[in-house]
Amino acid sequence: MAKQSMNEFLQQVGILLYRYLRKRGLAHEDAEDIVQDTCYKFLLHKDGIQSDKVMSWLYRVATNQFYDIKRKEQRHPTTELDEMQLTALTNIPEIQALKNERLKDIRSTLETLSILHQELLVLKYELGLSYKEISALMSKNENTLKTHVRRAREEFTKRFQEEMDDG
Repeated sequence: MAKQSMNEFLQQVGILLYRYLRKRGLAHEDAEDIVQDTCYKFLLHKDGIQSDKVMSWLYRVATNQFYDIKRKEQRHPTTELDEMQLTALTNIPEIQALKNERLKDIRSTLETLSILHQELLVLKYELGLSYKEISALMSKNENTLKTHVRRAREEFTKRFQEEMDDG
């Protein structure tokens, strides 16, 4: 029974971490690799992790690996093959092209924010987590998170509007 519940727990966590990593802009394969590696590390170190800190530990391990990949990409930039192939090989209706352009604008604006603000906006608005869930993931006070999310939202809105006005 314990093995079954551990498998279920890791599957649920894996889905959550995968969605988070994809929303942050990672490729499918990279997100899967990080989730697998994070779950493996958890199984190796689970006895040394306090039970009330498990979710924040998992989130932090996955986030650190995400940053490692982003640092490597900055050192060795590559083009987004998937996006290029989609645009070049498929007949995308005009509305889909506009949606894709808007998504790129949103992602580029998001990347101008602090790391904390990026994480909070993705967790709150892309993944739809509650403040309580985010608080557990990040091991931070719920009221403090509400303030940070509000500030992140305001800063994002301001920068996005400036970007749209300039463009």
